[in-house]
Amino acid sequence: MRLSGLQIRNIRNIDYSSVDLGPTINLFSGENGSGKTSILESVHYLSSGRSFRAGKGNTLLKKGADGCLVRGISYSGQEMSIMRDKLRGRRMTLGGRVLERASELAHRLPVLVLAPQTINLLIGGPEYRRRFLNWGVFHVEPGFRKVWEDGKRCLFQRNKLLKAAAVSQRDLEIWSAEFARLSEIIHGYRAKYMCAFRQSFHEGVGITGIADVEVSYEPGWNIESPLGEELAAAQASDIRRGFTSKGFHRADLAVTVDRRDVSSFCSRGELKRLAWALLLIQGEGLNEEVIYLVDDLASELDRQSRERVCKYLIENGNQVLATGVDQKGLSSCWGTIAKTMFHVEHGDIKRNRL
Repeated sequence: MRLSGLQIRNIRNIDYSSVDLGPTINLFSGENGSGKTSILESVHYLSSGRSFRAGKGNTLLKKGADGCLVRGISYSGQEMSIMRDKLRGRRMTLGGRVLERASELAHRLPVLVLAPQTINLLIGGPEYRRRFLNWGVFHVEPGFRKVWEDGKRCLFQRNKLLKAAAVSQRDLEIWSAEFARLSEIIHGYRAKYMCAFRQSFHEGVGITGIADVEVSYEPGWNIESPLGEELAAAQASDIRRGFTSKGFHRADLAVTVDRRDVSSFCSRGELKRLAWALLLIQGEGLNEEVIYLVDDLASELDRQSRERVCKYLIENGNQVLATGVDQKGLSSCWGTIAKTMFHVEHGDIKRNRL
């Protein structure tokens, strides 16, 4: 889905703005603190119901405002919106229909963020890589969402039992069996997805300029043994610690260069290139059109790496919203391709007439 129009109200320092977007490259220039990143954040909020920066949803609100709104219109005329009120909470709509889950927005509007924090995919904790993995599986496997939600509920119930003062052995056995079953299904979805992703990554890894890169999937337990057996063997220690030590929630990805972990072997610049490449290649593997939100491209990557990223996005024909401080420098990153350009100042977004 491509957005032809975007309306933003009370997000960060943006009072209200209505923007007509181009179908491919959209560039937003302005000084630091002008509101450029808030535009990207608004699109991500519309897609997922949360910010890509740290903090809860209410931190999106402009200071002193009671609520915020982001509305998007596709090129086919479909409208989607998300609004948050401090008192009444969140409300989401798609085509005039009120939605119960943000995942319905995410399915309709896949968005990937290439930003300073993208490097956490490689240097952050395993939760960043699980989020990357789950995002990909969610968008290619229709059955994943339901089993994932069931798995999270089951994990919650098992952990609740493990923390109880008196553990019911019968209840623990029931929840452990169900948790093992759901973990195996989730693992099956993830393993299938990673098989396809690794092939795509090997074909596209040239974008990084780094050789001998490997990505491998770690399920969260030793799959040579049934998870039920591993849970039974770890039960005593799980009770002592009060949480489940094995299962789908412990999965991770290992990224190596020449068989060495990238976080301890690669330079920061190489890590940035690798993290951005992982997301670019992930987006290419989806059936739906992905919108890329590229924050402060010039400060994140060197010239050669910027050229590779821009060339990749141009050739794949994605809709892109990119920001930068210097208008001329930002525009030059994308060569002679037709671009829709905006200037942002104090939360006010104005289209440049070329």
